[in-house]
Amino acid sequence: MSVIITTGDLKRNYEVIDTIFAMDSNKEGFLKSADPNLAFEGVKNQLKKKCEQLRGDAIVNCQFEYRVAVSDGMMSKKQVMEIFSYGTVIRFLD
Repeated sequence: MSVIITTGDLKRNYEVIDTIFAMDSNKEGFLKSADPNLAFEGVKNQLKKKCEQLRGDAIVNCQFEYRVAVSDGMMSKKQVMEIFSYGTVIRFLD
């Protein structure tokens, strides 16, 4: 079964296992800009992996935040897209 990630609650009986946190980023590169979609997919994959390690079925009430940062590159400053997320891991009872 695939791990469910939702920003709300689920209308099923479940037990709470734990809260989890994840962060990912994507940096501007040579001839490419920072891609927020890659950072978002990366953070979702981390959340799913942590949920599976806890033997959870889903992550409810997920919150996603982002920031655009700047890092030093070889010749100039580079834009970095950072995504932070946390949620509650649950296991279905039914």
